[in-house]
Amino acid sequence: MRYVVSCVMLGFGLVSVGCGESTEAPTDSDGGTPIEGADSGTPVMVDDAGGGGEPGVCEGDERRAPLVYYGTPEPTAMPLTPGQILAIGSWNGCTGTFITDEWVLTAEHCGIRPGRRFCVGEDPADPNVCFTAEQVQEHPDLDMAVVRMDAPASSRMPALEPIPINTEMLDDSRIGETLEAAGYGQQEDGRSGEREFTAEPLVAYERGGFLVIDGMGERGVCFGDSGGPVMIIASDGSVRVAGDLSYGDPSCVGRDRYSRTDLAVDWIEGFVGPTVVEGGGCGSVDAAGRCVGDRAVYCDGETLASERCEGACGWDADAEGFRCITGEDPCAGLDFVGTCEGQVARWCERGEIRERDCGACDQVCGEVAELGGVYCQDDPCEGLDYLGRCDGDVAVWCDEGEVRRRDCGERGLSCGYVDDRIGYFCQR
Repeated sequence: MRYVVSCVMLGFGLVSVGCGESTEAPTDSDGGTPIEGADSGTPVMVDDAGGGGEPGVCEGDERRAPLVYYGTPEPTAMPLTPGQILAIGSWNGCTGTFITDEWVLTAEHCGIRPGRRFCVGEDPADPNVCFTAEQVQEHPDLDMAVVRMDAPASSRMPALEPIPINTEMLDDSRIGETLEAAGYGQQEDGRSGEREFTAEPLVAYERGGFLVIDGMGERGVCFGDSGGPVMIIASDGSVRVAGDLSYGDPSCVGRDRYSRTDLAVDWIEGFVGPTVVEGGGCGSVDAAGRCVGDRAVYCDGETLASERCEGACGWDADAEGFRCITGEDPCAGLDFVGTCEGQVARWCERGEIRERDCGACDQVCGEVAELGGVYCQDDPCEGLDYLGRCDGDVAVWCDEGEVRRRDCGERGLSCGYVDDRIGYFCQR
């Protein structure tokens, strides 16, 4: 993703002004056309002795990465299934979530009326399976609405799995817990209409029925994310929608307020019916599990289990997995998913910390879906970063591991260096 100056707004989903000054805000949906032949990169497997590349040069063990500002294309804190990811859709200016097969939760201020279209899709940048609002119910006190669609979600997208609402009363024990928000709102370069996620801590509850998460100046929701979900892990281990976005910090990287579903359970269920967790299942989480903040999440048979840890979450040798522990964590806070520290991939495997220096092999550290965590992979951008460069009047840059380009000349503009957040881009 690319950086851009902050926006001044009056409630996400309502109005946005002042988003950039001397730069052109991209208007096409994909933020630029991928260069033909640009390779997405594949993981390079090596043996424990170093393998791959020059002997003795590539440091570390066998086995995420581009700079992110507002969000990530996949959830990082919640074990959402692929079907649950599909439940998050766009009103083309606001966001919403299928909480049952027929009903969508969104914000009242989005002004949804019968006839409005709501679209979901497998491609994050192309929500192409659409529904039409038939019935809209607005909460009398909270910035919340539930909308019945013209057809069940399963009838047009069988793989979609609704995300049920949180029905447990939130309390101070959850303060500091990592939640995950999502939406189709504005990104760093001014684009909108692409589903993204942001993991942020719950920092407060406020009068008016809000829970507050904080991007701490690094990430957050923005214009167009209104009505989108913030999600938690319930005591039964399932992922639940804890609220819909009411309004956020004008910087798009500060504190954001969500209308709480736990304060409106009776009202919501009065229209959509009882809250049911369909099917169960563990999604991408296996028996070894992972640590999500101070919670241990793991698969118990075919059920997703969740434990809130009074001490720490770490590797439990007896359970052969990540659990709540009382002693020293041999993984030092890492789990199997791991993390990229610069271009060094670090993760924990069966209680042992392992790492690999990707830079030593002229590779980059990044998330490799096939391996379920971070590892080394060929640089799909071949050294090009988010700042990019100008090829004549064509701006070329790396966006989430993909080379993109924009012909400024076609728009009557020239390519040049804007600033250290946007890099090279179109300008007057």
